[in-house]
Amino acid sequence: MDFTVLIVGLLIGVGIPLRNKAIKEYRKKRDRNNNSQNQTRDKNE
Repeated sequence: MDFTVLIVGLLIGVGIPLRNKAIKEYRKKRDRNNNSQNQTRDKNE
């Protein structure tokens, strides 16, 4: 029982912030790629 509480606590305390950080970096990269594609598309038109 105590071990399970420890595992769940670590998962919530460490896992969620790591996931949020990964999502934030993914969104930055995605936005950067979309912006560069939009700029090249505008130049071609």
